[in-house]
Amino acid sequence: MPKIMISDFYCTQCGHKGIPIVRKDNKIREPGHLKKLYCIYCNQENNHVECKEFSKYTHEDFLKEFNGHNFKEDGTRQLPWKQFLAEARKENHG
Repeated sequence: MPKIMISDFYCTQCGHKGIPIVRKDNKIREPGHLKKLYCIYCNQENNHVECKEFSKYTHEDFLKEFNGHNFKEDGTRQLPWKQFLAEARKENHG
């Protein structure tokens, strides 16, 4: 029987937490997966980033990306997550 996990989603436009979604563990997506969902704060459908505790992409990772302005107006990424993280590390180290 598949294990069930709860994924939190954060809007790439306003940064607010959206409605969580329950997923079976055989339906797990890649870390930082983007999903079009209705944002109750923006009152429109936007890309949201999937975050899970103890995963390779957490809420703290989303905040780094959101505050680092890695999301375009259409909610897609400027740079892929791993590349953005590598660039941010370079900037912080010199």
